[in-house]
Amino acid sequence: MTAVQHPKVWRTWRKLLRRRFPASLKARMSMIVFMLVLGAVALLALATLAVAERGMRDVTGHQQYVSLASAAVFIDEELDAKRNVLRVIADSLAASGVGDGDGLQRFLSAQTVLGKEFYTAGLVAADGSLLASRSPFKPHAGLNLKGRPYFEQTLATRRSVISAPLNGSISGMPLVVVTQPVFDAQGGVRYVLVASVNLRQPDFLGRLGALKPGNGGYLYIMTNDGIIVEHPDKSRIMQHIEAHGPLSVPTRRAMQGYEGSLAGTTNSGVDALFAYQRIASTGWILASVYPMRDAFAPLHAIRSKILLAAVLLAALAGLAGWRVVLRLLQPLERLRRQVHQIRRQRLGIEALQIERRDEIGDLSRDFYSLVAEREMAEAQTRDSERRLKLLTDHVPVVIVYIDREHRYQFINATFEKWFGRSHQESMMHSMREVLGEEAYQLREQYLLRAFAGEEVEYEFTIEGEAETEYRAFQASYVPDVGESGVVEGVYGLIHEITKAKAVHTALQFAASTDTLTGIANRRRFDEQLALSMQRTRATRAPMALAYLDIDRFKGINDSLGHQAGDEVLKQFSARLAGSVRASDLVARLAGDEFVIIFDGVNSAAEVRHIGAKIIDAIRVPFQLASGPLPVTASIGIAIFRAGELTPEQLLDLADQALYEAKGQGRDGMALIEAAAPAP
Repeated sequence: MTAVQHPKVWRTWRKLLRRRFPASLKARMSMIVFMLVLGAVALLALATLAVAERGMRDVTGHQQYVSLASAAVFIDEELDAKRNVLRVIADSLAASGVGDGDGLQRFLSAQTVLGKEFYTAGLVAADGSLLASRSPFKPHAGLNLKGRPYFEQTLATRRSVISAPLNGSISGMPLVVVTQPVFDAQGGVRYVLVASVNLRQPDFLGRLGALKPGNGGYLYIMTNDGIIVEHPDKSRIMQHIEAHGPLSVPTRRAMQGYEGSLAGTTNSGVDALFAYQRIASTGWILASVYPMRDAFAPLHAIRSKILLAAVLLAALAGLAGWRVVLRLLQPLERLRRQVHQIRRQRLGIEALQIERRDEIGDLSRDFYSLVAEREMAEAQTRDSERRLKLLTDHVPVVIVYIDREHRYQFINATFEKWFGRSHQESMMHSMREVLGEEAYQLREQYLLRAFAGEEVEYEFTIEGEAETEYRAFQASYVPDVGESGVVEGVYGLIHEITKAKAVHTALQFAASTDTLTGIANRRRFDEQLALSMQRTRATRAPMALAYLDIDRFKGINDSLGHQAGDEVLKQFSARLAGSVRASDLVARLAGDEFVIIFDGVNSAAEVRHIGAKIIDAIRVPFQLASGPLPVTASIGIAIFRAGELTPEQLLDLADQALYEAKGQGRDGMALIEAAAPAP
């Protein structure tokens, strides 16, 4: 099922439950009483059963361990009995004095008890050679037991030994070997009586199967290394305990030395009680497995009866609860009918003022107060909305609200006045539909930042009524952050700043322009000179700075007056501006002192050419009210190519060049190559 289908399935189930579940409050309360009683009784019953099962498990586990300990004692006795048989035969052999091979074979064949208690038996010399045997198989010629652990251990300890499980070399059967030394008159080991037990014989350890717990339980024996010695499934004998699956937790603990009972799960996934006890004579582990389904079968049998009784008790409680609820809810039913009539305007809200002293009366009076307050609040809200609409529609600001799909949810009347798009056509439509793709693309990046939680401001322009006119606006986006911390929408405020822009531009022009001549002033010159020198250092393209003044300007002022002097300054500025490139900056420093910044000059010759052009332009007589006036100018030019010269130092060099030009007789120019100052 896909992720899209999950909500559909859930909605289908909810609709089905709504249809099936009673709509009446009385029926729901009765059903809730029934469910609560049923749940309480069921939980109590299950808790009681769980406590009983836990106690029964402890008692059963203890009984299982006690029984297993008794079985371990029984096995020890069985093994001791087999040892005693060999001990008696060994003592009899030592007393008989038989020493030759035929005599030993006859003696061994005469011991009928060996055939009852053991699978095979043999008499072995101290050097490990087989002297006589009693076996259903013919022994191998030259069979020698020297080097076998159980034989060597018998010689070393001079005591009876029970071997670990092993496969018979002749029979191929799983065997356990029991040994008994036979001593000579001097107390030395003369022979070793060796007998084997077939682990697959049904009568091995005889009554062990009768000691199993319950019908489904069983006992088995394994060595400390996990090799199975005895098991109800004879095919598992001599196999490792892990041959049929990984070790269970209880079995792993038993192999680590644990003795006692505990609960766990078998390697086949069956929950069971386990018990472990070591057999003293061999160190083997006697294990008991009792499936819990068998151990607790009587307890599980009564569980369904207890749960059925709980359901019946809950049904009776639900019926009684329904009767009680029906009676208690009669006043609430009357209140419901009154509210129904008020909703259809057949009764006034005064009908809710019931003079009862219980919760129904309190509910009725509170409901009356709530309805009255709501009607008053709705009236106040309508008045507030009317006033707010009146205010927002008449402020000289566009106010909008944009939702997460970038649709307009609110627009004031100013929006339509400024942008020519009606309220009806824009509401609930996307910005792309209302403004067009190009305008939306310009605003989208700012809108996305606002939806990310940032307050954003930006400016934009639109065409005015005339083709050359533009209207400038400043827009502010303010995120509307909900209680969950998520931006649910964005408030937009748009102010027209066309006039403010024009005033700002005019102020900027006035701040950087000489009022008399209309060219750049000292402030604009200082800013531009620093930028030009920085650009020269970065691009390695030389620049030049020209310093000019009008020859004998003081005499013009003194003879013709300041008005004529101002006219000379104006025409002088105009001729300078007309003689240079558009990229060059002409500025007036003060009085008759002028400067020109030449960016990106190619050579000194080019600079000289521009200077000569300026001088020629100035030599043309100036037209004043008093008649033509010949005017000349002197120019000092400093060329800057690279280095750490400051703007002030470069201006000083141009001033020095100007004095050189004046020293040469005025009406000319002088050129200086600027070099970096000495350190």
